[in-house]
Amino acid sequence: MKKNPPSSPRLAAVAVMDPGLAGRDRALLERAERHPRAYSGGEMSVWWATAPHLVRPGAVVVGLAGGAWVTGEMDVAGLSLQVVVDALHAALTYAWPLGVGAFALVAAAYATDAAARNKAARLKDRCVRPNELGDDARTLLARAQQAKKAVLTSAVHRFDLIDRQRNEVSLPRQEWEIAEALREYTRLVKAEPSNPRGGKVAALLDTRRRALRASLDGIARRVKALEAYAEQVAQADDCYRELQQIQALTDGSGDVLDFLARTVGDDLAIAEIEGMTGEAAAVADAFTTALESAKEAAVIALPTRTIAA
Repeated sequence: MKKNPPSSPRLAAVAVMDPGLAGRDRALLERAERHPRAYSGGEMSVWWATAPHLVRPGAVVVGLAGGAWVTGEMDVAGLSLQVVVDALHAALTYAWPLGVGAFALVAAAYATDAAARNKAARLKDRCVRPNELGDDARTLLARAQQAKKAVLTSAVHRFDLIDRQRNEVSLPRQEWEIAEALREYTRLVKAEPSNPRGGKVAALLDTRRRALRASLDGIARRVKALEAYAEQVAQADDCYRELQQIQALTDGSGDVLDFLARTVGDDLAIAEIEGMTGEAAAVADAFTTALESAKEAAVIALPTRTIAA
């Protein structure tokens, strides 16, 4: 019985952050992504976020300070009891300033945490998450991310045989712009009424959907350009590896060719050498052609931005 070929794994999109984020802001958003419960909720006053956590520490500090004051004012009968009161007063007098310091540290820690949560809430739109996208939008984002990964992990990129600096700057920007556009597309689709009433509403909705579909098709063309670039890079990668292997075989074949020349004659040896040299030259030409094709695809997939004067 003929077995069906294994199905290709489904592409999975991952969250995309604005490449223009500062390092600290990016680290904060990454922390918020890892601990969503700790950073849930909207922006709120730092004071009101901190105050509930300070009630008990504040009560302890007030109790220590009040105890120090009360024991300092106490004058009890009996020498032994007075000694105990004085010792307690000395301990409380020493403890309550330490309590104030600890209270300040606790307050600062909670205030800093609240400020971080507020900042994470303000930066929320600087990250596009897969669960914010519809199925078609999420698939397009996953394809763009796969193309980006294919380019950035290629040997020709790693060894700077294509424009490495441009790739590292432009590909994250392209990924972000695609993700942002897909999030807006999803938002507009979700804003449509589920049960349109009346012919005019239906006609307007149909026009709106055609416009959204045209926008999605434009994003899809952009993703296809990235995929074409990644495919050209993959071809250049294959040629590069083939060229490396042929060069390694050619460089290490001296002993074999010497032996061949001694055993079967010079003419055959020369023919073998010329054949190997021709193979290496052909692969080198193919590699050069593949690199040029990858560079041409990069011009389409990674257009250079013009900066207004």
